[in-house]
Amino acid sequence: MRDAGRLRRGPVDGDGISRAPLSRRTALGLAGASAMGMGLAACGGNTGGLTKGGGSDGGGGGISQWYHQYGEDGTQDAAKKYAAAYDKNDVTVNWVMGDYAAKLSTSLLSGNGVDVFENNAIAVDQAKQGRYADLSSIMEPVKDQFNPASLNTVTIDGKIWGVPMILDPQHFYYRKSMFEKAGIEVPKTMDDLADAAKELTGGKQKGLFLGNNFDATCWTMIWAAGGSPMNEARDAVGYNTPGMVEGLKQIQQMKSDKSLLTGAPSDWTDPAAFSTGLSAITWGGCWALPQLEDALDDVGVFPHPAVGSDGKQVAMVGSWNEQVAGASKNIEAATAFVKWLWIDQTDDQTDWALSYGFHIPPITSVADKAEALKSGNGLEIATMAKEMGVSGPPEWTGAVNTPFTDAISNILKKGADPEAELSAAEEASNKAVAK
Repeated sequence: MRDAGRLRRGPVDGDGISRAPLSRRTALGLAGASAMGMGLAACGGNTGGLTKGGGSDGGGGGISQWYHQYGEDGTQDAAKKYAAAYDKNDVTVNWVMGDYAAKLSTSLLSGNGVDVFENNAIAVDQAKQGRYADLSSIMEPVKDQFNPASLNTVTIDGKIWGVPMILDPQHFYYRKSMFEKAGIEVPKTMDDLADAAKELTGGKQKGLFLGNNFDATCWTMIWAAGGSPMNEARDAVGYNTPGMVEGLKQIQQMKSDKSLLTGAPSDWTDPAAFSTGLSAITWGGCWALPQLEDALDDVGVFPHPAVGSDGKQVAMVGSWNEQVAGASKNIEAATAFVKWLWIDQTDDQTDWALSYGFHIPPITSVADKAEALKSGNGLEIATMAKEMGVSGPPEWTGAVNTPFTDAISNILKKGADPEAELSAAEEASNKAVAK
């Protein structure tokens, strides 16, 4: 990122989500945040914003638009600028500080104070309870223009509940000069990755960093190992595959070989462990690219390698999405504003994604035209998102996720048997799905 986009970390919740001020990139960094059932525990409290008229309670014909407090300079002014340019209605931008998720949930339940809001954790129960407005009418005609991975997280029962605003792919970073010196090719399989990690381990440097809790990488490895978090019907989980068992055993072996960095001073969402030379390869998010390119002159990127015989290369894609409150008194007007800003205003979409950090516009043609995504690592990341992007479904709730993350912890921190742990976790997750 530019200087303004660097991670500003505060206290974190149990899942590692940074609290005030929260970078949108940090929140998205948590294994697709909403995909892992983590939700957003970030920001709340209203500092005000641009008021063009209308009531902030959503009445009086005006539109109240909520943003969480970003940790990047320029984002608040940009949000105000977009709202001011809308000439069909008066828009109030509410820049929310504190616990955004809790305050948003309260307002959606009460039906007061919010018409349009951003969200990175669309919830099945809230959709079914009517807290969101169905945006299929504006999305169906254009959904083929959006990155397919971005649609997965906003679709429930065939209806589309949000318009993707930005995408944050996750992938591996590596030191090109170290690879060249060692004669190592970019890994395409998990075997390649394990070999590279072992070869590049020496002195104080480990070959590979997968995060302190392994959650994000192992979540992505579900797809890389030939599975998916849930089946196509979304009525059962699909992470317990032979490839997943094989991949977890390989990580156990990397720990045994001491080629894996564990217990780093900061987790994978902050690229410090990699930029300071603690590892030659790291799992990371696209938001870290400008910061890393400022610090190092030999950074490269590659997707999660294929795991097992049925595996494939993938890139995890997190997203922020714009929604309309189901209890809004101005659903039609709010929906029109959302369409104008996040579907029609392509210049603003590029500005929001790339002027205050590094992200991918969700509309593929918009991403293809962005100068920052036409060459180098920017092009590589955008291509991964377009061709290899995966994301979890809203039905993957916290209750479904907990058995999986518990199993990962038991396997990779306590040395438990992957096959037995995944089998037990699958049974527990499916019970949560059934509920």
